[in-house]
Amino acid sequence: MPARFSLTDEQRRAAASRAEHVFIIAAPGAGKTTIAAERYGVTRFADRDPGRRTIGVSFARSATQEFRIRVQQRWGTRAVGWPHDIKTLDSLHCELVRHLLVTGTLRWPGGHTELKVLDIWRGQRGARYLQPNQGWRRVATLHGRDVTSVGTHITRPGYGIGTKQHFETHLANGLCTHEEIRAVLQAALSRDDLRQVLADYLRNTTRSLIVDEVFDANDLDVDLILLAGKSGLRTTLIGDPWQALYEFRGAQPDLVPQLVKSQGYLSLPVTESFRFATHEMRHIAIELRAGRGVAVEDGSAGEVDVVLAPEWGMLWQSDARVLPLSFGRVDNQTEAGIILLLDQVVTERFDRRAIFAPEAMALLGLEPETVQAEGSSQFRQVLETISHGTPEAMASALNQLRSALKELGSPRQLRTLPGSGEEKQRARLHSLAQRLNQARCIPGMTIHQAKGKEWPTVGVRVQPTQADRIRTGLTESSANDRALYVALTRASESVRFV
Repeated sequence: MPARFSLTDEQRRAAASRAEHVFIIAAPGAGKTTIAAERYGVTRFADRDPGRRTIGVSFARSATQEFRIRVQQRWGTRAVGWPHDIKTLDSLHCELVRHLLVTGTLRWPGGHTELKVLDIWRGQRGARYLQPNQGWRRVATLHGRDVTSVGTHITRPGYGIGTKQHFETHLANGLCTHEEIRAVLQAALSRDDLRQVLADYLRNTTRSLIVDEVFDANDLDVDLILLAGKSGLRTTLIGDPWQALYEFRGAQPDLVPQLVKSQGYLSLPVTESFRFATHEMRHIAIELRAGRGVAVEDGSAGEVDVVLAPEWGMLWQSDARVLPLSFGRVDNQTEAGIILLLDQVVTERFDRRAIFAPEAMALLGLEPETVQAEGSSQFRQVLETISHGTPEAMASALNQLRSALKELGSPRQLRTLPGSGEEKQRARLHSLAQRLNQARCIPGMTIHQAKGKEWPTVGVRVQPTQADRIRTGLTESSANDRALYVALTRASESVRFV
């Protein structure tokens, strides 16, 4: 086992607590992932119980991978060897539903016990982007012990399937998304008999559960944590209420304090930050968290390492030296093609992928291996065309792009967009063209994409009303204020308005 590294008293107290239920509140830069990894090892090796596991979970795949790496670096690869594991909470949901299917407790259409679970329905037959004013969509539910479907009003925008035939055909083929898994699990937890089956499974297989970024949890996640605790699992929750950003995805951060209070969790704050290397940043972090306003100086894109904004559009409207990592949500095949074009530029400039590039390939029906092998030569011609910067060049480039996607094997129709749709895409190409000849580009990303990351110097682009909020003071209860707090605490040395 690797030698123990130095921990602060706060970190050591949080990681080594013997309490059955622990709530660790970690401020930005306080070593949250370090604490999570240390806590994992302590619970993993403290009790010798070969039949039951310690499991660590988080919400995003990137955060889960970082959690796993930290554990392996600290405790060795054996720490995550079977039956122990670190996985996304979605993966745990799938495991629990699979248990209900394999044991015959529930029946999936077609008798499936092994399912192919997609992130979203985009690209599947019958799927389209649904808005709240567009009526109904199909969702999974339980009828007795059978998984079936029901129509429900659309309350949040997103890809879904509106027709019963298409939806239930996919289910009968063993195909679903994580949303269906969550719906089935939530329905099961609402029934005493099925809830007991899940409680027995958790009790028999797991002795400790560590939940990182707990404020990203929704009502299902919180109920599952509650069930784990009541089933005798040692549960550790780690997070920061000031960094709860995902209410738009269904997260309900207000449920966490209720859970902590009702179940008697031991609360252990970790306040010392290792991120902030200057008096300026330490002052900003302390004042913002206390609800007091701060003064942020103006700067330029050339002075910073990254630019953050609430929305992708605000980044594209900024200095041409800022190269955003995406245009945002992909609503059609032309937008998907432009994302892949951007991906070529982002990969060359920053050695990383554009946000939503994998989703764009799925929407276009392209094989990632083909795009990796042949995409550069195909897209290079399109980039050369848009570099001329004229309206005629943008129109020609769109046609070239559609031809390139066909050459790469896309089976989609790739038609010209109606109305103002084509004009919107030409404008996107023009925005990209403005950045191609820049000697140095600075990555731009949304605040949500920046969560958990840090840079020496950060530029923040906000609306005037948001700048006013920063000057007068933020509140933890406001989702918009929490996003501003996250943006302003990503820097170790300085932050600037750009």
